[in-house]
Amino acid sequence: MQPRNNRDVANCVECYASEHKVTEEVAFAAIDSMIEDEWKITNQARFKHGRELLPAVQQVINFTLSGPVYYGDRKDAFTFSSHLEDIIKSLFVNPIPI
Repeated sequence: MQPRNNRDVANCVECYASEHKVTEEVAFAAIDSMIEDEWKITNQARFKHGRELLPAVQQVINFTLSGPVYYGDRKDAFTFSSHLEDIIKSLFVNPIPI
């Protein structure tokens, strides 16, 4: 793992790697697997309960759906918003080809 500066906090990959004494690559794979399992549970709940979901539950699901936008491809677009540049341009700047 890379040395850390004193103001930095450990991310989930570093915590997992340290706790389980594995490499960061193994930690990434394990976390990816956990995320995949949770997506399955979330999607099953959405299809099973559909319109019955309470508004608060729907808000949690909506927040969950934003995760891949911010953290997909192992990027942290929440912290480093430059990763969102292409998405923002495609939504608001670039014309849609007809």
